[in-house]
Amino acid sequence: MGQTVLGLDIGTSVVKGVRITQGFRGLRLLDAFKGNVAKEGETDSLEGGPLTKGQIQTLKRMVTEGFIRSGEMISVSLPGHLVSTRKMTLPFTDPKKLDQVVPYEMESHLPYDLEEIAIDYQVLAAGEGRSEGERKAENEDEARRSHLLVSTVPKTVLRKYLQDLQSVGIDPAWISVDAIALKTFSQYFLDGFLSEETEDQGHGAGSGAHLMIDVGASKTVLSFIQGGSLEGVRTIPMGGNLVTEALRSAFELSEEAAEKLKREIDLAKVEQTPEVHKAAQCLEKAIEPWLTEIEKSLRYVWESEHPLGGTVGVKKGAFSLCGGGGSLNGLKAVLSDVLEMNSLSDSSGPVSEGFSMTGLEVLDTASVVHTYQMGFGLALLTMEGTKINFRRGEFVYGKETIERRNRVVSIGLVALLLSALVVGDLYLRYDLKEQRYRDLKGELRATFLETFPRVRNVMNEVEQARVEIEELNRAGSFLGVREESPLDVLKEITSRVPKEVRIDVQELVIDGSNVRILARTDSFDSVDRIRSGFLEAPRFQEVNVSDAKVMADQSQVRFRIKMKISAQDEGNEKKLS
Repeated sequence: MGQTVLGLDIGTSVVKGVRITQGFRGLRLLDAFKGNVAKEGETDSLEGGPLTKGQIQTLKRMVTEGFIRSGEMISVSLPGHLVSTRKMTLPFTDPKKLDQVVPYEMESHLPYDLEEIAIDYQVLAAGEGRSEGERKAENEDEARRSHLLVSTVPKTVLRKYLQDLQSVGIDPAWISVDAIALKTFSQYFLDGFLSEETEDQGHGAGSGAHLMIDVGASKTVLSFIQGGSLEGVRTIPMGGNLVTEALRSAFELSEEAAEKLKREIDLAKVEQTPEVHKAAQCLEKAIEPWLTEIEKSLRYVWESEHPLGGTVGVKKGAFSLCGGGGSLNGLKAVLSDVLEMNSLSDSSGPVSEGFSMTGLEVLDTASVVHTYQMGFGLALLTMEGTKINFRRGEFVYGKETIERRNRVVSIGLVALLLSALVVGDLYLRYDLKEQRYRDLKGELRATFLETFPRVRNVMNEVEQARVEIEELNRAGSFLGVREESPLDVLKEITSRVPKEVRIDVQELVIDGSNVRILARTDSFDSVDRIRSGFLEAPRFQEVNVSDAKVMADQSQVRFRIKMKISAQDEGNEKKLS
């Protein structure tokens, strides 16, 4: 059984829903619906909450009529003007550490205490949209950074929003931000258009900038996308009602007559009747502040410094216009001139691979772009599972559904499988280490017997080697009388290594007055202790450690030590390896 999600776009004039399911064959659209919000309750907030009386009434009617079903997984969004969103860069990538640090980093930017706000974040893709050469040029420090988009909302607002929804039988499993839902919609439905656009301009597919503009009745949501990564979001408190109200006031029309006149206007058309031409001039003047805000937002986001280096590039890519207010004739041409960007084609084109719209033939791509973009984006957010969701902490989604029970069973099976894999991995590691130990012990004995052939009864190679060397030194029969030998240096090295530190020497080179050691030990602290032991020996000078790094299996640290033998201890050039 696939997971079914309802993306619910609660607008000030229309409530729209998109129901999709995810199965073995990919994503499939099951249903799409919408309902108008009563005009008399459109702007009247319900007891100061984020939802109006009209929205509550429409949602209640949809629940009663069966469009919204009790117990199903629902995804909604908070209006952008109620949410504070900003980008942040932290010098680590550990998820647990991010959860701990992000709230305190945001505290200085907000007029609230931490206890009064709900916080969530998403990790922005590092390096997306950059050339291969730029990605290779990133240093190790950059690779360990996290680039985040962090959103906060007062808990009082979030609590009231949930209470209003639950009062009509809606308990959403996902509460995100409208601009993030737009980015997800773009990823599934507009990437094909954007790839064609950027390739036509001589850029690689997906390399250009993309501005999503969703024009609602009372607000406009902007989503700034670069190379597939979300660069910024903004909500402007101006929408389609701005145009209607300007026409109504200028020509003293009823709201219905102003709406009708608005549909007759074409901002890109030169030849029009005098009445329509005059109305178009009025309309152009009315949308000037709206255009200015979009242009300022675009310039701020795409001409600012990119967190990964350089600037984003404002004149690459295109914009897409959606939402009911975006259907104004000629608005695309005006935006194209002001923003100096091309408009994406939206009449037809590719949909993300694996997404089926079978059974809803009337819902073509154009209607998806203009009408249901937010609903699609909200539903698809839950499929990815990596985006902002304010249903956490004290607001965590607690209703048991069939999908949740299935998920628990799946997690149990996965946990069982992972446990078996962990046990198998531990056994293999133990077996490999045991085999390595036997091999090294055999090599040590063979080397000992080759070096000291007259010793027959071998019990402890290391201790017996020390005894034999001491005897040879006392007899003066090894490498000349009163002459320092490599074994003297080796003895000094051995004595200076702390007995409690385990060291695996892979290479030891004594070249005149220079000594080079390549070895492994259990930690960086052991490396420091080994170096300190060498520094205490009068024989050794300029003890330097380099190339210390953790091995791939995380169990040992590999390092190199270079040092000099003092002048009185220099001997002939010898090499032990």
